[in-house]
Amino acid sequence: MLKSIRAKILLAILTVTMFTACSLAVVFYFRAAGMIEENYSGILYERMRQTIKDLDESLKEIYYVNTRTAWDTDIRNNAKEYSCTGNENSLENMAVFLREHSREYKDINSLYFVFPDKKMAVTSEEFPVNKQGISGEHIEELEKIQELDSFPVLVESPIHENVSFLSVIQKVEDDNGEILGYVVADIRERAIYYEYLEAVNDEKITRIVLVDRNDEIVTSGDYSDIGKTFPEITDQNIPKMEGYAEKNGVISFFSRGSFSDCGLYLEVPKKEVLSGLSRMRLFLIGIFGAVFVAAVLLALWLSRVVCGPLRSMTGTVEKIGEGDLSLRTEVTTADEIGTLGKEFNHMLDYIEALIAQVIEEEQQKKDAELEALQYQITPHFMYNTLNSIKFAAFLKGEKELAGLIGDFVELLQASINKKGSFLSVADEIHILKNYIHLQDFRYQGSFQVKYEISEEAYRCYIPRLILQPLVENALLHGIDIKRQTGKIWISGNVSEGKLILIVKDNGRGMTKEQIRDLFNSHAKKTNGLSAVGIPNVKERLELYYGTQGGMEYVSSGNGTEVTVFLPAIYDMPEEGRNN
Repeated sequence: MLKSIRAKILLAILTVTMFTACSLAVVFYFRAAGMIEENYSGILYERMRQTIKDLDESLKEIYYVNTRTAWDTDIRNNAKEYSCTGNENSLENMAVFLREHSREYKDINSLYFVFPDKKMAVTSEEFPVNKQGISGEHIEELEKIQELDSFPVLVESPIHENVSFLSVIQKVEDDNGEILGYVVADIRERAIYYEYLEAVNDEKITRIVLVDRNDEIVTSGDYSDIGKTFPEITDQNIPKMEGYAEKNGVISFFSRGSFSDCGLYLEVPKKEVLSGLSRMRLFLIGIFGAVFVAAVLLALWLSRVVCGPLRSMTGTVEKIGEGDLSLRTEVTTADEIGTLGKEFNHMLDYIEALIAQVIEEEQQKKDAELEALQYQITPHFMYNTLNSIKFAAFLKGEKELAGLIGDFVELLQASINKKGSFLSVADEIHILKNYIHLQDFRYQGSFQVKYEISEEAYRCYIPRLILQPLVENALLHGIDIKRQTGKIWISGNVSEGKLILIVKDNGRGMTKEQIRDLFNSHAKKTNGLSAVGIPNVKERLELYYGTQGGMEYVSSGNGTEVTVFLPAIYDMPEEGRNN
């Protein structure tokens, strides 16, 4: 663990500097990586969108050519004639017309007409012109595709074995709606790849495929993928929307043609896109090293400037700790350390003055205590004297006077006794009755007191002298002693774990301002039994119980009611045990 302030300053400067440099480098690196990735992805996506758009336009033209071929009157008539008569010349004528239509657009590899009932086809190619023995599976596939739509799909050619084409299929009907056959326009898979996909491909792309509307792969950089469905070749799924996204370190691009519904899909590893950042990493490492060296030099200089005065002050403090209070630290700077040195010297001056003052005050206190011992009367002496007077009065037949003196002795003991801050409600009521007995004697029976305390409440413990100040306040400021109609009700019960104590009188009552002044008065009470007043009771309740304890005054023109509430506790609290 570092003990030297200079070492801590060095470590702090280096830590802050290195953390800042690392944070900036990391932020800059990832920001640059994000920009490179976004720029590359945006440019590549625009290129593939243009490619699929060009391919879509090409397929649209092929569709139009195929549609015109299907509706060509000469082809339909010759097809009908061959179906009816089997005339070979009709096939020759159809081949000529098919060649003419195939030359209408450059991307058409071939056009052929399939006779489903004859299981043969006539083509636009020089060889073979006619293809006999087409399998029923091929014909069923053409019929199924054509029933769904005429848009381009991947089809295994019935003319050329083991060769796949992207084909557009149209049915040809006679005037009665009977199917004469199917016109098929083929585009060779390799022609699509080299004409369109090769223009998008670069060394970073690891997968490039074109799928038809059924997500079958029409063409791909890997020839073995052709004819497979998309999920068979990658753990990625065909995106549902246009665009690109990164997942598991691979950036996937996808775009579909609006006409053909063919989709172009690309995969580029993210690390390939960011491979050019290696030079930037070396550059950032160099910058980091230079910043580190500069930070070390700066930290050494700053620590020397800051720690020089501190070392001087530390030496002075160590010598003062050995007992030499006459030393003072040398102040050489006007900064915070200089201010600290000045205030330290002022503190030493003040300490020396305080030491002298304490010595003098202690001597004066000893003299005063010695003098006070000569006049001190102990509480024990007062108890014994009052008890002697009580028994003398009792022996002379003054039983009432003896009882009053006994009550006063108990009150005096309760007021002066410092042992134990808590007592039971039963003991508190006993002390309160002694006080009321004395006041009843004083005021010649001018008031009456009624008690309604439950047995459960008697067993609860409360702070000492809680009820007496409340009754005393009712006698002094509440009921009218002269009218001799005063009444005080004292009640106590336990409800839901709360002890509720109520002192109520039928006196003059108090205004809200008088209640507020009563609570806020902090003047020491001198005209009652003890110095305990209403504010003291309130403060002790809050001190012991917080928000769970307190008192409330409610007053009208016909009396005052004060309610004390606190937790019901049946065991002596630790604070109330004798010390």
